[in-house]
Amino acid sequence: MKKKENKVRKFFGNRGLWGIVCFLLIMYYVIASGIGIRSFKEFYIKYIDGWILGPIIILAALVIYLARMEKDFFRGFRIAFSRKMSVSRMELQKALKAMEYAEKSIILSTVLCIVFPLVDMFYHIENTAAMGPIFAIISLYLLYPAVLLLVLLPVKGRLEQMVVSYMEEPEDSEEERKEAEGQRLYFALRSLGLTDRETEVARLAASGMSNVEIGRELYISTATVKKHMTHILEKMQCGDREALAERVRGL
Repeated sequence: MKKKENKVRKFFGNRGLWGIVCFLLIMYYVIASGIGIRSFKEFYIKYIDGWILGPIIILAALVIYLARMEKDFFRGFRIAFSRKMSVSRMELQKALKAMEYAEKSIILSTVLCIVFPLVDMFYHIENTAAMGPIFAIISLYLLYPAVLLLVLLPVKGRLEQMVVSYMEEPEDSEEERKEAEGQRLYFALRSLGLTDRETEVARLAASGMSNVEIGRELYISTATVKKHMTHILEKMQCGDREALAERVRGL
């Protein structure tokens, strides 16, 4: 009985749920009451256009995919709306960076999509009958990105708060000590002539991860990991991975 009550309390105490409900109510008031739309069919005809919303989402998703931030992007939503999920500061920063890239890609996609109806409008500027539909299309190109950015705003704000809370915590915790040790190891490896990517590969290889596991962790191919390992062993003058692990432990 108590478990059911707790589930009900969690369900109705979910900020994300109430945020969506309030957003829909406000949109209904602004559009239906303020403008005078009385039916969903009329709303659908005037405001729902997949040919306009689709390119913005596809271009933004393509940018995030090419930047290899899709996992960090979706992880950011889980982190923001999960109360029990424990994450490191690095994961928070990656998720926050993915949200920032998503915002920029949405804005740039919108600018790109607006240019085309503007060019068409300038070509038909003498035809006043075409001005209304063109201005309506441009307005939708501004409306959809505003809604998408509004959805990302609370997620980004939550991630920023969590990053700040990490910075305010005392540095005597175990996670902070591990992070400090990781930073010292990073600069020690860089001082030996390793690049930024080689430093990450060397650290993961020294921890016992295979080339395939390193590739999955860093979102690179196994062949690229092998090339980095060859350069790492040469620069650190190590004959094999075991010698590399001992050298890294010594640092």
